[in-house]
Amino acid sequence: MVKGTVRILYVIALVGLLLGIAAVGRNAAVAADGVTVSINAPVRVVEGSTFTVTVDITDVTAFDAGQFDVSFNDSVIQLDDVTAGLAGTTQIPTALWNEISTGTCRIIVNVPGVPGVDGSGYLAVLHFHAGISVDGSSAVSLSNGFLNNNLASEITATWVGDSVNVCEPSEIPRPGDANGDGIVNAADITTVERIIVGLEGAMPSADATQDGAVNAADITKAEAIVIGAI
Repeated sequence: MVKGTVRILYVIALVGLLLGIAAVGRNAAVAADGVTVSINAPVRVVEGSTFTVTVDITDVTAFDAGQFDVSFNDSVIQLDDVTAGLAGTTQIPTALWNEISTGTCRIIVNVPGVPGVDGSGYLAVLHFHAGISVDGSSAVSLSNGFLNNNLASEITATWVGDSVNVCEPSEIPRPGDANGDGIVNAADITTVERIIVGLEGAMPSADATQDGAVNAADITKAEAIVIGAI
């Protein structure tokens, strides 16, 4: 009887040890996946204009839900709306967002169900407008970020902010200079492609054709500018 009891206790202890190792392994994998969440904002925007900023995410595995605070200088830019993100072909809906203090909004995103999302993309699109007759810059920062996977385990991540400059119309780069660095070259073609698929926020100069939209026609126009056809 004693031997049987000892054997049972041994089995229970062994099972507990194995489960503990499995849990540690699972948590280590979640912690070591190198996920980065970053603000992707235009370099410059014109006074009084509207623009978008994306909250990018890279190399995530089995992502299900998350929350984060976005802070900015509300005397320079204002947040108007937050819309769904996208990772691969999976939409990441914005569950709720709310201003929790002046210049700081808290955003919750959640993928319906529990399939989990893998890959890179963006968690949300932030729709801002710049102040009128306001020259200056605003940091757009992330804080209090928390992500979890479809097992309800935390996904550790590096959180990175960005900034945007609000300029007078005369200071905005010419159409075709999509990244605002003062020249039109192949980098602007890539920037427009990233904007079209939602991986980067758009500044007015990305609209090379000046037709009110950033699309494939702007890639063609930028290419023509680069080779000197325009």
